[in-house]
Order: sequence, then C-alpha cells, then structure tokens
Amino acid sequence: MHGRPQGPLVELQQTQFSREFNDALVESIDETITELLSRTVVDALYVHLQTFHSISRDEVPYRLDTLFTSLERTFGVRSSQTITKAIARKFYLKLGLDFTDKPTRSLLERVDEAKMKLQESS
Repeated sequence: MHGRPQGPLVELQQTQFSREFNDALVESIDETITELLSRTVVDALYVHLQTFHSISRDEVPYRLDTLFTSLERTFGVRSSQTITKAIARKFYLKLGLDFTDKPTRSLLERVDEAKMKLQESS
C-alpha cells in the first residue's frame, strides 16, 4: 500500500494534532482579544456565540466564519480585520510559523494555511 500509513496510531496522532492545533487557536483568540480590548469582551463574545449561535468555546475553531461575522457586526469591518489579523499573528507565533500579512486573507484562510504548513513539515 502506498501513501501514508493507516491505523489506530495514525488516527491517535491526527486527533492529538487537531486538539493541540485547536487549543492553540482558541488561546490565540482569547489572548489577542484580551490584549486588544479586555477579558470582559472575550467573555461577552463567548456568551454571545453560545446564546445566539449555540457555539461553545471549544467549537469556535470549527465555526470561524460565525466568529468573524460576530466580530464584524460588533466592531465593524476594518476593526474586525485588524482583530483577526492579530489573532492569526499570535496563532502563527504559537505554532512556530512565519506570519506573512496578506490583507485579503480571512482568518479561516490563514488557519487553513497554517494547518497545511504544519502537515507539510511533518
């Protein structure tokens, strides 16, 4: 069989990778918004996501589009882009990746790019 090896160990490694990747992303979101605005804003954001979108803190990595829309509606387009760029910068730093600013990129695109870079390097 060609390609990547399969089996329980590979699935466990992929699960561990996903968990660590998502944890780093949520930490980056929390830390960045706390640094830029305050911890109260982070807490209010998670209450909003849970109340209006049924998204828990742990589900945020799977619903980045909703996070961005919420930020955009709350802070406006330009401010939300600044916030998400800062989140991406911190996220890349946590992952040990070089961050290149591409203004047209969304947070989701930046996260997908980070995942690809990490998978290519392993």
